[in-house]
Amino acid sequence: MTRQSETAFLDKLRHDLLPSLVVFLVALPLCMGIAIASGAPVSAGLVTGIIGGIVVGSLAGSPLQVSGPAAGLTVIVYGIVQKQGLEILGLAVLFAGLVQIAAGLLRAGQWFRAVAPAVVQGMLSGIGILIFAGQFHVMVDATPKGGGFKDIKAIPHSIGLGLPLPEMGTQEQRVQQRDLLGEVRKIQDLQSGVAKRLKQDIERGELRQKKALEHEDHAQAAEPILNEEQIKTALTTQQQVLEQLTAVQTRNEKTPLSTPNAEVSANFAAALQQSIESVRNAETTLKSSNIADIKAAMPIADEKSMAVTQSIKSHAWAGKVGLLALACMLIWPLLVKKTPLKMVPPQLVAVVVATVLCAALALPVLYVNAPEKLIDDLHTPNWGSLANIDLPMLLQAILTLAVVASAETLLCATAVDQMHTGPRTQYDRELVAQGIGNTLCGFLGALPMTGVIVRSAANVQAGGKTRWSAIFHGIWLLVFVVFLGFLLRLIPTASLAAILVLTGYKLMNFKVMKRLARFGWGEVFIYIATVLGVVFIDLLNGVLIGIALSALKMLLKFSKLEMEYIKRPEGHAADLHLRGAATFLKLPLLAAQLEKIPGNTELHIHFDELTEIDHACFELLINWQRQHETQGGKLVLDWERLAGTFAPTAQIPQPRVKGDAGH
Repeated sequence: MTRQSETAFLDKLRHDLLPSLVVFLVALPLCMGIAIASGAPVSAGLVTGIIGGIVVGSLAGSPLQVSGPAAGLTVIVYGIVQKQGLEILGLAVLFAGLVQIAAGLLRAGQWFRAVAPAVVQGMLSGIGILIFAGQFHVMVDATPKGGGFKDIKAIPHSIGLGLPLPEMGTQEQRVQQRDLLGEVRKIQDLQSGVAKRLKQDIERGELRQKKALEHEDHAQAAEPILNEEQIKTALTTQQQVLEQLTAVQTRNEKTPLSTPNAEVSANFAAALQQSIESVRNAETTLKSSNIADIKAAMPIADEKSMAVTQSIKSHAWAGKVGLLALACMLIWPLLVKKTPLKMVPPQLVAVVVATVLCAALALPVLYVNAPEKLIDDLHTPNWGSLANIDLPMLLQAILTLAVVASAETLLCATAVDQMHTGPRTQYDRELVAQGIGNTLCGFLGALPMTGVIVRSAANVQAGGKTRWSAIFHGIWLLVFVVFLGFLLRLIPTASLAAILVLTGYKLMNFKVMKRLARFGWGEVFIYIATVLGVVFIDLLNGVLIGIALSALKMLLKFSKLEMEYIKRPEGHAADLHLRGAATFLKLPLLAAQLEKIPGNTELHIHFDELTEIDHACFELLINWQRQHETQGGKLVLDWERLAGTFAPTAQIPQPRVKGDAGH
């Protein structure tokens, strides 16, 4: 390294080191919280943050934008994970990345920004509602109910769970309950994993049989829905679950769970026994290989294992931890507004305070379920499943991820450009960089990424000057995960959910309706329709509804035509003033107006206020002129200017008689 290059690097280090640390501290809790909200392991979010910093930061067309897992994609990702699994998520993210690369190389970056503001704001508000409603339940250690309306409807119930004052008990009781909760939760995750995987395998097997029958491939149609390897793998896991549950039961019989509430101990013992019975039944059905019995038994075993965890959770403590985290995020910026500590992100303060409290009191709440090694928790794409997958569903997932991630990234880049005076965004380059990042994330089984405004704004506000701040933040994430990953397991899940609850609330920016109303109530209607579509149908259809309404509004606007017919007092002359757009949609009205004009009228058409005339209306005027002249009338119209303004290739009618209008 030459002296000059060494000096340049040190300058970058001096300017971007502190901003990168600030961005790292903001990104760390968000990467984990978004992963949990997406139904994915925390490692999937952290890997995306690392790739977004190191790889995308190096290639980005927006140097000060920071990329990573985005709250706006949690709704899409959660749906893919629940319906198709983490392996298929990897495939969808990988191919979405390739779509982004192709779009960037084809210079289509600007097109992803060509969405009406009302639709974009409606999409963000709808996503905010879904995040707020879903994570509200997680904030009290409850489970999301699986849909926008269901989650919203269940919020009062979750408030009821988290509202009571928790029973303190002794330190020894809390430690026992906390440790037991962590143990049975791991068993529950194991049981839920095998149940979900079998469900997906059965659906793919049934789809394979259906395709085989459609193609009259009777040999393939006769193959079993689940093969021996799939059943053997599920059976092995099921036996592990049974052994672990039995061990917990044996230990609990010797040393029963002690809590301030005797009912909790009794419920735990009963739930444990029911779970063991349901798991034994699931094991028996797996040995029989009867698909109908397996489809009936596995959900019950999953439900009963969840009931064991549910019986010893303290929703009241989780609710207090969530409230504490929310209070920290709201109060911290006010406390340090005029001090150097304002650079410390409130999200980090919330997580640290909640973690210290939970560790000190040994609170029986759910904690981040992080692996010993990051690589052990990643789910790389399952290429073999492509043959039996629901291809239309996969294509929809790819398209949705590519479009939403690209639009969110480029809109974020535009916002970042307004925050600083440095280099402007190269949109196509940014799109290619995002595509490369998502391709890598998909290959590693991580979450999809976008440019994210919270981290990008923190970067600019902290004084970031070059792309090195984003790169360094990715390096700090990697260093933390490799050397301090054990700290992740001390973080209460409720604190991360609280971060996303506040994020969702901020995304629900209903005040934007006032700004949209300045451009007409039609924009407000489009916004509301998009929000309702996103919340009550799904993200893609909600956005499509908004786009369709925007197109309809534009069509109606451009099809508006005003006609004012004024008869002159002298002779047989009259004036027709055209205002707006004369398109085929208004052709019947224009034709009707012309038909009312007497045959001997000298009609002067004025089009100074005309914004558009299409070929259909142009031909109508030409044909009407010919018919009108046969009746002794005359049309006075500057055909050359009309054609030159709206239809330069149109054939201008020639005058029939010397002195006629039309030249």
